[in-house]
Amino acid sequence: MTERERLLEKIRKVQALANRGADGEKQSAAALLDKLMKQYGIDEAEIAEERLEKCFFRYKTPYERKLLVQVIYTVTGKIPFKCVGSYSGRARKQVGIDCTAAERLEIEFSYEFYKAALEEEMERFYSAFLMKNDIFPPASKKAEEIPAAEISRSEALKLQALMAGMGDHTRRPVLESGVEP
Repeated sequence: MTERERLLEKIRKVQALANRGADGEKQSAAALLDKLMKQYGIDEAEIAEERLEKCFFRYKTPYERKLLVQVIYTVTGKIPFKCVGSYSGRARKQVGIDCTAAERLEIEFSYEFYKAALEEEMERFYSAFLMKNDIFPPASKKAEEIPAAEISRSEALKLQALMAGMGDHTRRPVLESGVEP
């Protein structure tokens, strides 16, 4: 913390006392606040400015990392930094950023919201991928018949649209040529 930040912190405490203190305390704190502001050339806007803190956010998968970095960039306009273990030197599954308390809360809320939405979409994408590429056993090899799940018309249309946008992947050319991909 720089000298200026320490000074601002002290002035904020005096300001809090001037706003909440008892009668005599309030008046003397207000007088001290005016004196300090004039002495160091600090205005109300600078006192009201929120302090930046170093915050770290955890993720599990590479897609969650990408999403978290994008959310942090959206909220703060800054690119987060990686977190590396001090003993091992290996990257940890978290990223950090200098942000205000309000920004931290917005990042946490947005990340949780979009993470749930991403998981839902990834599950839909996976189902469409299996159907598009017909990754199911032939009827003669099915161990037991699994009852088909009921899906809504809108869900079926979403799956159909995803499948239409996917490329066809088949193993036949690889098997016929004898060359591994």
